[in-house]
Amino acid sequence: MDGARRKRVGATVKRSRGRRASEVDLISDLPDSLLCQVLLKLTTKDVVKTSILSRRWRDLWKCVPRLDLDGEDFFEGRWYTDSGMANCVSFVDRFLGLHRESCLESFKFSCLGDGNREPDNALIWRWMSTVLDLKAKHIDYTEDAYESAEPQIPPAIYTCQNLVSLRLSRVTMSSSPEFVSLPSLRVLDLSYVEYPDHLTMETLISGCTTLETLNIDRDGYDQLPVLRVCSQSLLSFTHNQDKTIDEDSMVDTSIVIDAPRLKFLKLRDDRTASFIIKNFGCLVEVDLDIVFSLSDGSNFDLPKKNMIRNFLGSIYLVKDMIISSSTLEVIYEYSRCEPLPLFCNLSSLRVDSTHKSWEMLPNFLESCPNLKSLVLEFRHYLDKGRINMIPGPRCVLSSLEYVKLESPLHGEEMEMKLVSFILENSPILKKLTLSVRKFRKEESVILKELIAIPRLSSSCQVIVL
Repeated sequence: MDGARRKRVGATVKRSRGRRASEVDLISDLPDSLLCQVLLKLTTKDVVKTSILSRRWRDLWKCVPRLDLDGEDFFEGRWYTDSGMANCVSFVDRFLGLHRESCLESFKFSCLGDGNREPDNALIWRWMSTVLDLKAKHIDYTEDAYESAEPQIPPAIYTCQNLVSLRLSRVTMSSSPEFVSLPSLRVLDLSYVEYPDHLTMETLISGCTTLETLNIDRDGYDQLPVLRVCSQSLLSFTHNQDKTIDEDSMVDTSIVIDAPRLKFLKLRDDRTASFIIKNFGCLVEVDLDIVFSLSDGSNFDLPKKNMIRNFLGSIYLVKDMIISSSTLEVIYEYSRCEPLPLFCNLSSLRVDSTHKSWEMLPNFLESCPNLKSLVLEFRHYLDKGRINMIPGPRCVLSSLEYVKLESPLHGEEMEMKLVSFILENSPILKKLTLSVRKFRKEESVILKELIAIPRLSSSCQVIVL
């Protein structure tokens, strides 16, 4: 290679190196405060990995005011080891020590136990007390000790002035507090948490004076007889109750909701016998999968009928509703005893259904005179034997404009009856969206059947995905 060519190649290499250097410098020259904001989006494990990038990044992870760690990251192949536990404890202690002179933004930690090993309560108390002293705004703590006693959360959690969100899973709350003051808490998420008594949860909720979102998951062995949710600030409430394996151990439980600003309510519950909603004027959206602890639709004694009447009367103003086939079946059986209220504000309805609920759907739609959007999802194949799906008088869906069938059609007789019911009873329907699965019938055959169905609306489009 001659000298001129070597100079040209050398110049090219220098320019290439210069470009790479400048690209690195664009990030490295950013201030620590901005880089820490970026690193707040990552888990602590990934944040620590950035220390190998360059000298500039070596100690930057120590400045990030957020711990997001899974204890299993320290164990070999997800199996508990003493050395892994020691390393985990050492790292958390070191991290918290680095922020002694500053405030901690967030503390998220999961799985100190391994499902069989009982967590160290003293260690958890020490960590939580330290985190609270550091004025953490967000705490998210999860345990995995299924076979041992759930660890207790220290009582200092009840009077943390800076806490904005609190998420706890598989732990035990301390003894019922005499005083709760969480003036900054906006989000409270309690998943399979144990309480000394029902007053502990009630006092906790009422002590969150600015609470907006409350999510509660309870297992099938939770024996709390009543849950009272009293909040003047609550906007969203979700309650999930697992079904117990031992039906003989079930007890009648109730939920009482007194939240005048509540807009969103989600209930997933096979066990609770009674739902009482007070001050429901702001409720806009509900998501219901409840059966009021009824084993079948025939157990309607007078107290149960009164309770269901009051419950339906407390949600009749909603605009958006998601309802399961189980709930729809209970409402249908109730409607055979007493008339349903009119859901005059309801404009959007989604039914997550099995084949058993389709014959009950028209009955419920008659109570929705202003419904505009309907989404239907099949959980199972429609039962070929239930051909009398639309009994009784003709039901005109006078306000319905949009319908979507989310599960693909198989061309079964019951499916086509459902589509016919919608098209033949919707005078202003604008769009029916569905999909076809090539299964028992050829797609072309199903499409021909769809085209042959008469439509009450002359402007209706049938969209096949």
